[in-house]
Formats: sequence, structure tokens, C-alpha cells
Amino acid sequence: MKIKSLITYTLSVLVFAIGCQQLDNQMKTGPDNTVSVSVDDVNPDEIIYRGTVFVGDAGDRFGTDKYALNSATITDDTLNISVSYSGGCEEHQFTLVASNAFLESFPVQLRVSIAHDANNDTCEAYPTENYRFDLTPIKTMYQKAYRQEAGTIILRLKDAPAGELVYEFTM
Repeated sequence: MKIKSLITYTLSVLVFAIGCQQLDNQMKTGPDNTVSVSVDDVNPDEIIYRGTVFVGDAGDRFGTDKYALNSATITDDTLNISVSYSGGCEEHQFTLVASNAFLESFPVQLRVSIAHDANNDTCEAYPTENYRFDLTPIKTMYQKAYRQEAGTIILRLKDAPAGELVYEFTM
């Protein structure tokens, strides 16, 4: 009886170890689309992901998976966000989707949102990641529409934490 229990215990430990190793091999270890972090940044060990920017009507083509938008700031021509989501085994994509029409006010406003594609990730970790989006396409759209090099745009980011996102640029 003791030998049977010992064999069962040994097999259980072996199966558990193999399962953990396979899960570890599936876990996302790093992004393919990272931005190097300079010494001037707040946390030099932090990984920054580069997100895609799309201007126009995207519908659902960039994903509708849930996420939490923890923070959003603008520095120069870059939108910086922190997001948390359920997953961790597959690479997730975040896309900044901007309307192709400004809301006429002073300063002008632009509706933007973050689309999330989890790539069918069923893992249950809850990572927090930081993304940067190049706002140059939005600046170019403004410059063409208003024929001015410098300007200010209030970005109306859907689900953004409190506070306006003011995008100011000069020549």
C-alpha cells in the first residue's frame, strides 16, 4: 500500500512540474514592439510598449477586449498610458483610434479611444503595462485642416481618468 501511495505521489509531482513548465513556456516574456527607456524616465527598468495610431472609423477591427485605463498623460508628441488587463499568455495589442473630424470649439477637441485586442488570451494573470502612442498623425491632420503649424487639441479619450488631455504643439 505504501509503494502505491509513493508512486501516485511521485507521478502527481511529475505531472504538476511538467504542467508548470509548459505554462511558463506559454507566458508572455516581453514585447516585440518595445521602446527603449532612457535614464531620464521615471523608472529605467520599466518596459514601454509602442502602440499603433489609427485615424478614421475603425469599427471593431482593432478589438473590443476589456482593460482598465489607469492613467493617461501627454508629453511632447506622445500619449502615455498605463493599462491593466486579464491575460498574460498571448501578446496584446492596443491601438489609439482617433476620429477624423475635430469638434469645433476653442481649442478644438478630438474624440479618441483605445482599442484592445487580447488575441483570445485565456490566462488569468492581471498585468499592468505602459504604452506610448505617437500623436504626430493627429498633429498633421490639424495642420492640414487649419493651415497652422502650432495648435492645441483637447483629446477626449474615452474612459480616461479625470482631467483633460491637452495636446499642444509648436513649430
